[in-house]
Amino acid sequence: MEGRWDQLPPWARAWVVLAGFLGLGIILYYLFGSHLTGKAILDFSYYWLLLALFLPLTFIFFPAHPSGSPAWYDYVLGLGTLASGLLLAAHGASMVLRPWTTPEALWQVIVALWVLVAVLEGARRVGGSGFALIALLLAGYPLVAPYMPGLFWGPPLSWKEVLGYAVYSTQGLMGLPMRTVGELLVGFLVLAAFLVASGAGQVFLEVASALLGWTRGGAAKVSVLSSAFFGSLSGSILSNVASTGTLTIPAMIRSGFSRTYAAGVEACASTGGVLMPPVMGAVAFVMANLLGVPYGQVVAAAAIPSLLYYLSLLAHVDLYAAKHGLKGLPRAELPPFGLALLRALPFLLVLGFLVLGLLYLRIERQAPFYALGLLLLLLALQRRLALSLLYKGLVAASSLISQTLALILPVGLILAGIVGTGVAPALTGALIQVGQDNLFLVLLLGVALAFLMGMAGVMVAAYILLAVTLAPALVRLGEFPPLVVHLFIAYWSMLSAITPPVAIAAFLAARLAGAPPMAASLEAVRLGLAIYFLPFFFLFEPALAFQGTPASILYHVLLAGLGFLFLVGGLEGYFWGLGPLPSWARAIYAIGGVLLAIPENLTSWLALPGLVLSSLFLLRGQHFRKHTGRGQG
Repeated sequence: MEGRWDQLPPWARAWVVLAGFLGLGIILYYLFGSHLTGKAILDFSYYWLLLALFLPLTFIFFPAHPSGSPAWYDYVLGLGTLASGLLLAAHGASMVLRPWTTPEALWQVIVALWVLVAVLEGARRVGGSGFALIALLLAGYPLVAPYMPGLFWGPPLSWKEVLGYAVYSTQGLMGLPMRTVGELLVGFLVLAAFLVASGAGQVFLEVASALLGWTRGGAAKVSVLSSAFFGSLSGSILSNVASTGTLTIPAMIRSGFSRTYAAGVEACASTGGVLMPPVMGAVAFVMANLLGVPYGQVVAAAAIPSLLYYLSLLAHVDLYAAKHGLKGLPRAELPPFGLALLRALPFLLVLGFLVLGLLYLRIERQAPFYALGLLLLLLALQRRLALSLLYKGLVAASSLISQTLALILPVGLILAGIVGTGVAPALTGALIQVGQDNLFLVLLLGVALAFLMGMAGVMVAAYILLAVTLAPALVRLGEFPPLVVHLFIAYWSMLSAITPPVAIAAFLAARLAGAPPMAASLEAVRLGLAIYFLPFFFLFEPALAFQGTPASILYHVLLAGLGFLFLVGGLEGYFWGLGPLPSWARAIYAIGGVLLAIPENLTSWLALPGLVLSSLFLLRGQHFRKHTGRGQG
């Protein structure tokens, strides 16, 4: 991005900076200023202003020809989108008083068509052609719905009604996706941009290196820890791989890890980061909005699955290093822990304040801006606050917001297409009918749909589509808690990032590592195997999603954690205290670990944990006798 930024003409860079400055001012006024002045910006006008200022930047940061600088038509597309958004912002009150679900004036039709093209083109440039095509097909579905059979049928609508509903209604562009970005997500994007611009990513990488770099397999453990943090902050799998992977993957290879293994570790660590508290990604905010629950509840539900997943990753790395005799990084190459922690102290204070605002003060909309103010104050006290840092942070924030809009706005088109026709409730009803006979069939169907939608590369779109179709059916069929159902869908929507044939995170990591892409993706599946089981486990045992009594939560977390350690031992062929496992024992450890971790609600075999534990300890004794009583590792 920096090289592309340098290629822009000065006036284009000035456009980006001015748009970011004005946009940030409008956001602050909408969230804070109206309480001080008594004059509020109308929601519709605010959303259109955000679109006018930030969506055009997508065509500057992502030109039609990625290898070069933007061409004249990129700027024309951006200027047209800017003018359209400003025009519609001026008519925000009119849209509220008399909804434009059927555009009457010719100019309303022309502007709607322009906005539709701009949104789809932005989706193509940022999310890929597949994502844009899915958005277009589902947005236009009402046109063919009258000719579809059975539950896919919908009432006939004119093309003007379909266009107006998609672009101007609260069920389309101006609905849930835009509300989530404009009221919740923008603050976290701005904070993340300024944290990265101020060097927080590098500082936390130093802390992770000082903390774990000296241990065996330390380079890979640093990758897991730093990617978990950065992924939670950025909410983007690919940017996580691209930013942390450029540093951690070469370090892993130098310390003795194979190129394929290094790529798999980074892909898995970056993928799990987007659902790692405390910040998480856009899905968490959409989830809180859809369910009408405080953001802190979503964070609490996601905490245990994330910790269990990263425990399994660290266990993989540790056993691999023990098996291959890999040492940690030399202490001379690592920063002193005290010095690294001191450098990270301002950022830790900022993140601690952010968590306080989210979980206890419950000011989700304002918390990131208060945290940003604290960050700037601490940097000023350290005499590190400079105009160059503010400039870099503003540009990064503008880029993040523009990319997020390009990925989120098409979701509004998708919702308009499936909700406007009534297909979503019909699909929910059909799933309920199927599930009355076989709940697991509905679960597998939901997993397949989430995975296929996630293959388009946009996790949020997959999650929202299934949240309005599959989630209500699962809640009614299994009497599962709604929050747990939504978390289940979110997990399966992101798993295509490490799973063939798409595996975009693994393929990107493989390119950085110089490894075969398919081999790296298969390695990522093996390393991340625990994350394929976790959604089913916490769906059937909500204690694993922090819902239940403390005793129940502790019991099931211990069982799941112990089970995943046995699973990892079987996959790596090595176990603590035992050393290498014979081939016949690896399957027993892996299968036994999964059985141990399976919640009782899923199996109804209450004695299973004890039986599996007894079998594993019996195997341990046999293995010790075989190896003369001396364990390794």
